[in-house]
Amino acid sequence: MNGASTAAEAERVVLGYELVGSGPEGVIVFNDWLADCTSWKPMHLYLDKEAFTYAFVDIRGYGRSIDIPGAHTSTQAALDAFAVADHLGWERFHIIGFSMTGMVVERMVLIDPARIKSEIAVGPVSAAAVKMEPERRAFFEKTLVDDDAVRELAARITDHRLTKEWSEHKLMLARTTRDHAAVREYLDMWTLDDFSAEMAAARPETPLLVVAGEWDQKSFLEDDMKATFMAWHPNAELVVIRNCGHCPMQETPIYLATLVEAFMRRHAASPVPAGG
Repeated sequence: MNGASTAAEAERVVLGYELVGSGPEGVIVFNDWLADCTSWKPMHLYLDKEAFTYAFVDIRGYGRSIDIPGAHTSTQAALDAFAVADHLGWERFHIIGFSMTGMVVERMVLIDPARIKSEIAVGPVSAAAVKMEPERRAFFEKTLVDDDAVRELAARITDHRLTKEWSEHKLMLARTTRDHAAVREYLDMWTLDDFSAEMAAARPETPLLVVAGEWDQKSFLEDDMKATFMAWHPNAELVVIRNCGHCPMQETPIYLATLVEAFMRRHAASPVPAGG
């Protein structure tokens, strides 16, 4: 490597992340819109740490990356994730997106599918984005400044089935793990940035597992997943977790860990996709 390349490498931004496990299979896991990767903590106890190494990555504006400036887009987050993989020495690896970062894992298989062994999207926003009528969008904008609106959102995404302590926990994460300006821009990302035509044209061969919750809100339910992810990916599977809302890593952590690890084991030796 020449001196110029070394200098460029030194200047590359590497997002903040937490490593869990020390196994040979690398997995990059992303946060959602409401919080950093703290949302995944309930699952840590149940992960196979001898088979997998998980990098729980906070995208720009969240958690360990809250002070990293730059674009708040799916493309930037995808490129940042590849930089994390490079930093960790992972040539090929698995990726897991949650809610809005379903768009990020989709971007990654568009950008460099040869590096992705398998793709998992949990309660995900697809490349089609979430189209909203003005009233619904106004509610999400209200959550940026109104604590009661966050409490209501936490209740809605679990069909008002969980305790008030659940809503208070989601509020705490929303107010302590996110940068306000970044969150506003990410709202535009997952509601306006429609790149579904690219996905439909690409038809990536990367193995994909889509996980939906039975009690999630509209736009995240089984029919929506079939019309988006399942329509674009020839090697896709869909699992609906019963008695669960939007956040299975918190609501049903043992089952979600079992589900995603079984899928990744099946594709640990997956071939490089044709054309990759």
